[in-house]
Amino acid sequence: MIRLTGRAYECCLEVLQLLKDAGHEVYIVGGAVRDAILGLPVSDFDLASSAKPEEIMASFHTVIPTGIDHGTVTVIHHGFSYEVTTFRTDVSYNDFRHPNAVSFLGSIEEDLARRDFTMNSLALSIDGTLIDLYSGQEDLKNRLIRTVGNPDERFQEDALRMIRALRFQSTLNFTLDQQTEQALKKQADLLQYVAIERIQMEFSKLLAGKAVDQALHALVQANVHLVLPELQEIEQSFDEIPFLVNLTTEIERWAWLSSTTEKPSQFLKKWRLSNRIIKEVEHLLVNVKNAQDKGWNKETVYNALPEVKSCERLRSVFEKRRPFLESVEQITSDLTITSSKMLAVTGEDLIHWRESSPGPWVGEALKQIELAVINDEIKNEKSSIRRWLKQWQTQ
Repeated sequence: MIRLTGRAYECCLEVLQLLKDAGHEVYIVGGAVRDAILGLPVSDFDLASSAKPEEIMASFHTVIPTGIDHGTVTVIHHGFSYEVTTFRTDVSYNDFRHPNAVSFLGSIEEDLARRDFTMNSLALSIDGTLIDLYSGQEDLKNRLIRTVGNPDERFQEDALRMIRALRFQSTLNFTLDQQTEQALKKQADLLQYVAIERIQMEFSKLLAGKAVDQALHALVQANVHLVLPELQEIEQSFDEIPFLVNLTTEIERWAWLSSTTEKPSQFLKKWRLSNRIIKEVEHLLVNVKNAQDKGWNKETVYNALPEVKSCERLRSVFEKRRPFLESVEQITSDLTITSSKMLAVTGEDLIHWRESSPGPWVGEALKQIELAVINDEIKNEKSSIRRWLKQWQTQ
């Protein structure tokens, strides 16, 4: 028995009922059914229906034509979004990613036949009847990733499915079935025809999986790493992979991956990551290098804020150990200040005390005061800082 609960599911049932009342077949399909069988939380529901896009749009007040050329529209119902796609088959592919044409069909059976993996080829009716034409439920029970039909054909139709297979291996801790694994190695070269932005989206999810070590090993065994940007040397960092479970953010994971290359910044750009992510990764790697060189002291912790915990987690991967977050947190809590804005003095104070004109000396003096306060050489009080400053100026 498949158990689904929650407000999003209740509203989904209303969408199903409205389409059914209009004379159409409609089912919950794909990931929602898969995750429900696995006992995972479900918040997104995709639907497949015999209704054409224009018929769906006529049945609801708010509908967004998100992918109407391919039969997909998004129904907004009580604040929830539901992608509804007309039963279809993909006629042919010429770029190993997108179908040349889409043919709308009248049956759920033909629609399920075009899907990638058996575990995603499941459909659930409004009365709870499960349609499972390709033993997807059995494969879920056996924790197996298997394509619908011939794996070579499925990967030739859409080469991104190879990365999706590895992503599911990582996130679900499943195993690739033998034929799928063999086809992955045979068809890996086709990934060169897939936009790196699409690969990157799946790869980010792969890196976040609980079985990322297995997925990355499978990726290398299938020679997929030879096709992807700057991953040719990743095998040299395999001894760090078991420790990737320490990492908790996207920035940390891309920082680790980029560190396996000689030029991290160039690597990140080739993967078409956003400028924000690239900047944060570069900053994180600099702070981790400082921590590795100097260890965690008040100065390195202060300079690494607010990502000090990220630094320690990433450092723990490089050093192949568990993260020592407790000691870092203790140093953080012992800091007198956590920002230069918390200093008891300003540049104007220094100029007034010295009775001198502004200049580069002000910034240098403030920096030295900041370091002295951080390292508990002086109290963060105007009188203490003024006395310390007189001594510093005479050095």
